Formats: sequence, C-alpha cells, structure tokens
Amino acid sequence: MTIQPTPITNDLRAALRGKRIGALDYGQKRIGFAVADELHILASPRGFFANVNGNAEVLKSELERAFDRERLGALIVGMPFQHDDTETPMMQEIRGFIRFLEETFSLPVYIVDEAYSSREAMRTMIHSGKKKRHRAEKGRADEVAAALILREFLRELS
Repeated sequence: MTIQPTPITNDLRAALRGKRIGALDYGQKRIGFAVADELHILASPRGFFANVNGNAEVLKSELERAFDRERLGALIVGMPFQHDDTETPMMQEIRGFIRFLEETFSLPVYIVDEAYSSREAMRTMIHSGKKKRHRAEKGRADEVAAALILREFLRELS
C-alpha cells in the first residue's frame, strides 16, 4: 500500500482547531522540530533532535519532554513524496519513524509532503540575510525545514 499525504478536510480542520501542532522533519542524522501556536498563525523553529543508531530511548525521552513542554495536540511529519509515486528507502525509514511516534505517544500524527524542504530552508536562510556561519550550524537547516513544512501545512489548513 502506497503511503499518501493526509488530506486537508473540514473534519481535520475541526480536529486541530485550538491545538498546538508540532512538525518533524526527519533526517538520518537530525530531526528538525517546529511548533505552531493554538491559533495556527506562527510556525516557529524549536531546534532538532539527534537521530543516531542506538539512541531510541534517548530520542523517545527528548521527544516526550519537548512535546510536553510545547503542550502539543498533534504532530505532522514531512514525507518526501516522489512525482512518480515510487517509495524510496528514505520514505520507508520515515514510515517506520511515524509508526514509532504513533505507538509511543498519544498524539495524532499526520503526514505532509515535504519534498525539497531542506533546499527551501537553505534558500530561506540566505534570503533572510543569515551569515554562512549561522546557516552552517548543525541542525539550523533542519529546524527551519520543519518550520517551512509546518507553515505550508497551516496555509493549506486555513
């Protein structure tokens, strides 16, 4: 079965109304994190989580603390969908991450298309005048990519 983005429906809009939404941009080294306020106006970068083999318990603990601190009511996870509907190894890895989230946390998880978000994050940082040293900091592009994914989701949601 091919994985698909979560469709934006009136039921989804009603389910998310008044809830803070967290966005995760999954990467093999880092997972970018961003949060939207209850009114779904702002998508703010909130850092990243290290994603290293063998650190599942540490990652679980860090995610749990962040989700509680941010008082999240839902999560979105970016998936780099292909134009020809093929499923890449990265998509399969993200599918496993989504399963982990669903089995571990009591938050609804929605899938959104995030193709090219990392490239767009770098372009956004350049256009905003961020110095090369700032853009090169570990995790900076990951958290901005998560915020861009979330911003696009909020735009479609409104």
